Amino acid sequence: MHLSKAQCQALLPASRADQVNACSDIFVDFAISDSAGVLIFESGDKNFVAPYVKNKELRRAQSKDAVTAKLLSNTLPHGLHSTMQCGSYSHERFISVDQSNESVVLDESIIVKWQLTAQKSIGAHKEEILTENGFAHLPELLGNIYWDEKLLASVNKYIPGTTDGWTWCVDKAKASDLGPWLVNLAHLTAEMHRCLEGLIHGDFHVGQILKTSQSDQLWVIDFDGDPLATAEEAIDPLRDVASMCASFFHVGAVAIKHGADPSVIKEWIVQAESIYAATYFEGNAFDVKALRALMRSLENRELKYADKFLPQWRYAPEFAISYMEELGYGSN
Repeated sequence: MHLSKAQCQALLPASRADQVNACSDIFVDFAISDSAGVLIFESGDKNFVAPYVKNKELRRAQSKDAVTAKLLSNTLPHGLHSTMQCGSYSHERFISVDQSNESVVLDESIIVKWQLTAQKSIGAHKEEILTENGFAHLPELLGNIYWDEKLLASVNKYIPGTTDGWTWCVDKAKASDLGPWLVNLAHLTAEMHRCLEGLIHGDFHVGQILKTSQSDQLWVIDFDGDPLATAEEAIDPLRDVASMCASFFHVGAVAIKHGADPSVIKEWIVQAESIYAATYFEGNAFDVKALRALMRSLENRELKYADKFLPQWRYAPEFAISYMEELGYGSN
């Protein structure tokens, strides 16, 4: 089946539609009914993954369509295989925060993360390594869905009542809270690096850290990393530390946007960064200038990301760059 450019774009999450600039042909159609399934279509050198519905028009499935629930409630279509057993699911809702990969919660019990493109996944490999090594801060990995050796979706246990750091950490900033959570986060980072055996998270920031309001327990998610990272960057633990520290600046920007006192928030940012880094390095001396220079360089990428995918987020890296320059980060 031939797809027009508009049809291809309608099959992708809205924030990623511009990644398709031409018409395409469907490569594989894994139908689960006469009007729904999972398409894989080629564009450029990528195989895009699209849970779909087909009525008068072909479009990406929405939560009301329950395509993910139907897929995991029955035997998978021929050509797909999974490392988990099918269940029985009826209700689904989408996670609304911006992600390269789309996440769907089924019956408030499992969370399914659809990949944007079908490819061998370093993220799935990292989660498998962490699970094998007993890492305690990963929502239980229930399985993955593959087409040949290419990951289409991953399935984890859903932890009710959690919010990511763009909510809970912003609340910490507003309250000038520099409590045990920072030490816990630093210990989580160090343990994650030990368990990953030479790999790193690769896109580590507060938005990847889940927490409930009732507990200080933290969980880390989304190990797909930065596709723009070089091979050397992809194994440097300092990159994760710098990325997390930089995200405190983004948290501060969000807090200020919602009415917090800028001078109070700026002080919180510097203290949060200092406590986190010192705890991660277990009180040992480390190259603070190198860490802060890396933080500053990461903000250039963050600004480019916002320009391309999320213009409404631009204010956060703009604030971070301005304040880092005020602090002298990245200067010789």
